[in-house]
Amino acid sequence: MKQVGSNDAAADATGDGDQASTGLFVASVAKAFRVLETFSTARSELSLTEVAQRTGIGRSATQRSLHTLAALGYLTQELQGRQYRLSSKLLKLAQSYSSIDALREQASPVLEAANATCEETINLTVLEGAEVVYVLRFPSKHVVSVNLTVGTRLPAFCTAPGRAILAFMQVGEADAILASSRLVKITETTEIRIDRLRKLLKDVRSSGFALSNQEAFVGDISLAAPVLDRDGRPMAAVNIAVPFPRWSVADAKTQLTPLVMATAAKISEIVKRSD
Repeated sequence: MKQVGSNDAAADATGDGDQASTGLFVASVAKAFRVLETFSTARSELSLTEVAQRTGIGRSATQRSLHTLAALGYLTQELQGRQYRLSSKLLKLAQSYSSIDALREQASPVLEAANATCEETINLTVLEGAEVVYVLRFPSKHVVSVNLTVGTRLPAFCTAPGRAILAFMQVGEADAILASSRLVKITETTEIRIDRLRKLLKDVRSSGFALSNQEAFVGDISLAAPVLDRDGRPMAAVNIAVPFPRWSVADAKTQLTPLVMATAAKISEIVKRSD
C-alpha cells in the first residue's frame, strides 16, 4: 500500500473563547440555550420570574426565549401560562445522540483496523440536513496538509461520504436534499449540475462506492461507501481520503475501494446484529 499523507476537504472551526469576536456569534441563540439549560439543574417546572433570576437575563429577553422554545416544542407551558417545563421533544435529540454514540463505538475498532492497513485517514460521517458531519476519525500515519476534526461539517453533494449516503436514500429524499443544497463551486472540479449529480448518485448506487476528486478541497481524493441498516437504509458512510498528486484517482480506486467497501460492509453487519 502506498505510504503517503492524506487530505480532506477544508472547513472552518471557531474556538470557544473567541466566539463573540468572530461576528458569527448570535447572542439571542446563546440566551435561549442558557434558558433551556436552566431546566436541567432545577425542579421540573419554572416560572418566567424564576428563569430570569437563575439566568441573569432580563425579563423581556427571557420571556421571548421561553415563548420561542415553547413554540418550537422544546418547552411545555401550562394552560395558565405561568410555569414551563422541558418537553419530550428533547428526548428525540438525546436519542439521536445516543444512536450516533453507539454507532461510533461499534465502528471504532473496524475503522482502526482499516487505518492500520492503509495508513491513510479514515472517517465515519453521518448526514445532517444537507451536510455530512465527521463523527469518528483515524488520521493518516503520515504528514498531512489539511487536518479536519470530529464535528467538521461539509456539503454532502460534493463529498464522497455525502454521495455514498444520498445514493442509497429514496430518490425523492435525495432530490429534496440536493434541492436544499447550495450548489456552488468550491473548487474548479466541483460538480454543481443537478442532472449530473443525479447521474453520479445512480452510478454510486450501482457500484457501491462514491468518489470525489478534489471537489471539496484542492488536492483531496476521497472514496466512500455507505453503512446500511437491516432495511438497507444508509446510517452513515466510511471514507478514506488521500492526497493528489502522490495518489492518482486510478491508484486510489484500485487500492482503496475494496478496503473502504469491506470496512463499511463490516460495520453494517455489526449494526444489523445489534438491532
